[in-house]
Amino acid sequence: MSFYSNEELLAAGFSSVGDNVRISNKVSLYGISGTIGHHVRIDDFCILKGRIVLENYIHVGSFCLLTGVCGEVYLQDGSVLSSGVHVYTGSDDYRADVLSSGAVPQELVKTIKGDVRLGKGSIVGAQSLLLPNTYIEDGASIGAHCVVYGRVPAGAVMVSGTGKAKKTKQRDYKKIVNLVEQLTGNSKQTKSM
Repeated sequence: MSFYSNEELLAAGFSSVGDNVRISNKVSLYGISGTIGHHVRIDDFCILKGRIVLENYIHVGSFCLLTGVCGEVYLQDGSVLSSGVHVYTGSDDYRADVLSSGAVPQELVKTIKGDVRLGKGSIVGAQSLLLPNTYIEDGASIGAHCVVYGRVPAGAVMVSGTGKAKKTKQRDYKKIVNLVEQLTGNSKQTKSM
């Protein structure tokens, strides 16, 4: 497997790239801005668009889509996206009496826009969908095939069901954050999202 060089990632639009960054050269990059920290891995066949901020010790599995075109995708230290996760900062409003297409004039569509943020040590399971204005707090765990929007509390364990993902139990998010901070050497207070 071959990877983009730091120089290639900077040329693609990232303003800074850390050490030990392994982003497959089979990843597609479009209109990129943002930053990449240290020890970041992105596997084959992912698509990254727009503003994306990746802190340290991040893993993005194959076939993920991160689109920061209508907001920012922000993954904090130690967070993980399993294979096939799609992250959207913009989505057509399917409830509105308008058209839904990127091929029609903007005055004929209604778009929901907002950032997507993952807290320290959070994990999102395979084939999940994160919609605009989603805030997954520290240490939360999202099971496979979940549709997630809104705020997910720190340490929450979410599973799929009909409609929005549902909380089933609680993880010790303080322990998870402590482990991430030990890994990164960062003892700063957790930033509010």
